[in-house]
Amino acid sequence: MQFGKHYDRDGAANVLQGLISCRIEEQKHAPGQDVQYFGNINLDNTVIHEGARQNGGRRIWKLAAIPANGVIEHEMTFRVHGVLSKINLVPGEISQASALTQRVEIVGIGAAAFDDMILNTKLVTDSFRRFLGPQHSPEWNIGEGYGDIRLNCSNLYLTRAHGRDYEEIPFGPGVDPFGKFAKYKAQGYVHTAANVVRYFRRGVGQDKDVLYDCFPANFRAGDIVEVQGNIIAFTTKDNAIKIVFQMNALTLEDGTFSRAAEQARAREHVAPPAHIELKRKNWYEEEDEDMDVGRTRRKFKDLRLVDGPSRGVDKQ
Repeated sequence: MQFGKHYDRDGAANVLQGLISCRIEEQKHAPGQDVQYFGNINLDNTVIHEGARQNGGRRIWKLAAIPANGVIEHEMTFRVHGVLSKINLVPGEISQASALTQRVEIVGIGAAAFDDMILNTKLVTDSFRRFLGPQHSPEWNIGEGYGDIRLNCSNLYLTRAHGRDYEEIPFGPGVDPFGKFAKYKAQGYVHTAANVVRYFRRGVGQDKDVLYDCFPANFRAGDIVEVQGNIIAFTTKDNAIKIVFQMNALTLEDGTFSRAAEQARAREHVAPPAHIELKRKNWYEEEDEDMDVGRTRRKFKDLRLVDGPSRGVDKQ
């Protein structure tokens, strides 16, 4: 069972269902052009824009909104909610910098609103197919695990400059806690604005929600989160075209279910203190090897009274 037997799947699914429904209603009443909720996307006023080639010259296409003035300036950002099922946010030892990826996977654990929301990936895929033409067949692989539809969201930590003058952006707090990326700077890799992923946790202020910065290491499998990002298509090494959700922000919405499961697991695996039965120790049951019992008995046998007659006995 995913997340373990202590995880309240039904409770988390109900919270996720309500959260997605609430965000969809917000989108209906305040529709945005540059930022859209994935459960209620509208691609009518969008265009696919080809960006600068990156990492070995691969071609990249991005969805962008067409503003009222007709001048395209921003990528379209999408918001999606789910439950974290896989997390890869703290860099490990990898030989190639191009393989260093910050990645999460989210699932719906039975929330119907999540499954309906993920169906909108077909709308995006069809949009890319129309733009790229019949000779290309871009794929967006939406997998399944433990009976749940899952969505992968990722972003590279680094971009190879290839002689381009990229502005280098400092890493956010907790992104590179062990300084593993320093050695890649000499190899021509930089951390650009496109590689930035910000990490937040949502709190409640006096009259509105508040976002607080947090570390990537604060996230756990089973957390309910919001992922923000862009949808891009790019050419692979074998000239295929792949569509991915490029993550640029991850927000912790609710960590109570993962925390409760973790505490229950800890209680289960911590052994109760052992009861110690004290043993009685009698000194007279032990035999002292240095004691000469026979000698002591002889002393009592040879004992003589030298202070006069015994009491109660007449002397004759």
